[in-house]
Amino acid sequence: MHTLLTIGLLQIVILIVPGPDVLLVSQTAIARSRRSALFAGAGVVTGIGIWAVLALLGIGVLFAHFALLHGVIKVAGGLYLLYMAFNLWRSSMGGQGGSHVAAPTPLGDWKAYRSGLLTNLANPKAAVFFGSVFSSLMPAHSSTGLRVGVFAVILGLSLLWFALVSFGMSTAPLQASYIRAKRTIDRIAGTLMAGFGTLLLASRE
Repeated sequence: MHTLLTIGLLQIVILIVPGPDVLLVSQTAIARSRRSALFAGAGVVTGIGIWAVLALLGIGVLFAHFALLHGVIKVAGGLYLLYMAFNLWRSSMGGQGGSHVAAPTPLGDWKAYRSGLLTNLANPKAAVFFGSVFSSLMPAHSSTGLRVGVFAVILGLSLLWFALVSFGMSTAPLQASYIRAKRTIDRIAGTLMAGFGTLLLASRE
């Protein structure tokens, strides 16, 4: 129970701290639709589930023996986030702004899901968290029941959080505000995404 509570509280903190995952789901909810945001969130949660499974299987040991693997993940992740930033900036150049901007249009379910999944998998900070911090909290000889419980807690909290983000950020007032300030919002989101990507590429961790 102590392990479950500790990991659960830590996961809540990790989820709430703004990062590429939250930024993607929030921007999708405001700029597209609640349905698209939910699928993007589901993609993020799938990525979290994959990292959690790898951690429970001992990814920390793998990174310790193959440092190059972590380096490859970091570079690929940084480049992908920069690519997303480029797309946001390119999108902001296309509209006229103000009242001439069309209402938000839904994003394909698969495309939204894929964006969420790739954004999470491309973030090496997730690999660091699950490969080191998370792994260190697990008892050396933990039972199968504990591992399943930890996995359920992580997935449950993640699903709840991104559902809340999707519903909260897709309200009509927020979408109306987005329509009025599409260029500015897309450029801010693109700049933040580019910042995340640049930090990942420059990081030595």
